[in-house]
Amino acid sequence: MQKETLKTYSTDLFTLIKHTHKAVKSQQTSSKLTNDKASNLLHDIDLALSAQLQSFEGMQGILNNGTKSTIKETFAAFSGAIAGALDTQRSDAVSKMLRDDYTALSMIASGYTMLHTAALGADNQELSNFTKESLTTIAALITQTSEVIPHVVAEELDIKHIADEAVTNTQECWKPENFMAEA
Repeated sequence: MQKETLKTYSTDLFTLIKHTHKAVKSQQTSSKLTNDKASNLLHDIDLALSAQLQSFEGMQGILNNGTKSTIKETFAAFSGAIAGALDTQRSDAVSKMLRDDYTALSMIASGYTMLHTAALGADNQELSNFTKESLTTIAALITQTSEVIPHVVAEELDIKHIADEAVTNTQECWKPENFMAEA
């Protein structure tokens, strides 16, 4: 049963990463992409997701058969609401693209957390190491995205002078000492 769970989790995650990667590739060619920070971020996401997809494909027996041909079907079942949002990237403002990327990266992080836990339980050291390293990369990309979004929003609203303050304020919210105290 653990082997089947690993395959299911791996296939779901691979599918989510593949779809997100496709959306990011599309975003990189958007005529609306003029912000250097956003452009660099999308490049970083592209490289990271590409490398993770290659690693998944290189692991023997970890993906269900026919994964590549059923990506859209599996993804629709896995996260249908996000699929629609990611597919509309070219017409959206860059801030909305990044918001959707942030959401997709968060889903990928959750998937890596689940797969890492399952890999540890199945004593699959290769997969356990891969998921931990990949989760670290995704966490960094989520943080980077949250730092770029205020700059893009400020640029779109023509209020660039508040971008740095917005970054400082929003990043401060993520510090554990600022979390709500237990009720």
